[in-house]
Amino acid sequence: MSELYGRYHGRILGLARSPTADGAWRAKLREILAEFDDDCRLLPPLARYVLCNELSSQVEHEALQFSDPDKRAVLTLALKHFDAWRA
Repeated sequence: MSELYGRYHGRILGLARSPTADGAWRAKLREILAEFDDDCRLLPPLARYVLCNELSSQVEHEALQFSDPDKRAVLTLALKHFDAWRA
């Protein structure tokens, strides 16, 4: 599970650090989150909850560090996605 955490945290944070002004980052984020969904479906419920909880906590913390609205948007959308899995 830590492998999944590292993979998705790194990809999302990397995307947040380099969003494009043309909004192309939205398509890339959708792609990353679709892959995340596929991986999540393979996990047992408790592991899925723990993964989403850890990613949500970290992404929320990082979203507060960015002042750029595009960078913050990447992290906020990812956070909402992870939170939806926890519900």
